[in-house]
Amino acid sequence: MNDYFGYAGKTAVVTGAASGMGKALTEILVDLGANVYALDRVEPPVAGVTKSIIADLGNKDSIDAAFAQLPLQIDVFFGVAGVSGVHNSFLETLTVNFIANKYVTDTYLADRITENGSLVFVTSNGGVRWETPAVREELELFTRGDNWNDLVQTVEKFEAEFGSVPGSLGYIMSKRLLNFWVAEQVAPLASLRKIRINAVLPAMTISGMLPEFAEMKGGQDAVEADLGPAGRLAESVEMAKVLAFLGSDLASYVSGTHTSVDFGMNALQIAGLAPDRLGWTLRGVLSQQPSA
Repeated sequence: MNDYFGYAGKTAVVTGAASGMGKALTEILVDLGANVYALDRVEPPVAGVTKSIIADLGNKDSIDAAFAQLPLQIDVFFGVAGVSGVHNSFLETLTVNFIANKYVTDTYLADRITENGSLVFVTSNGGVRWETPAVREELELFTRGDNWNDLVQTVEKFEAEFGSVPGSLGYIMSKRLLNFWVAEQVAPLASLRKIRINAVLPAMTISGMLPEFAEMKGGQDAVEADLGPAGRLAESVEMAKVLAFLGSDLASYVSGTHTSVDFGMNALQIAGLAPDRLGWTLRGVLSQQPSA
């Protein structure tokens, strides 16, 4: 039987591998014969991984220590780990969801990803409209930092304008940033070694973070009232399948895509058939809030 996915014997790295879609993806990759390095804040409970590594993506030193344990050649990297922002500060949320992914790519992956290798990042359907001119203009400032400290200082400077920004708004900002940055990286990574980069934008998914997202939306009833055409929440494995496809040989000519895995919810909004609730800039929202 042909190995259409092409994972057999390849080195794959997955962040957020201990739960949810990261765990489901890790299980798929192991089944497909990949040598999987599983990263998370706790021990990933997946049999058959090549190595489990404890790492905190909110901490630069922890990231550096983790990459010291990873191979110098990596075929595919999956950036799955993230936080909801409900119980995190604005800076913490942007650090884990965006700064860490940009840092590991600039510092490590640009050198370690093999010829025709692949990067796939989990962003969110909460990060749509990143491509609209007003939102894109707001995002450009945050992607210009050359190192970890520059990126952190940019976030701190932005938040200082408004006194404090909720982590939940940081979630939307971080996912928009990751979507925008993925688009920015298509040409540079292709010019290196024909490396591909793509994003998966999940809709609400049954995972460990679901209670936090329900809290963000105003309760479980609000979640159930906004299920879209599917009439149900997504399962973590349904996101993992798309991630596995985009990282595989089956997607060898796919780069720069932002795949909304939402059973058409975003398409309905683009077509004007459902309300678009995310056409705003963060600065615009914060400027309208009463000062403390």
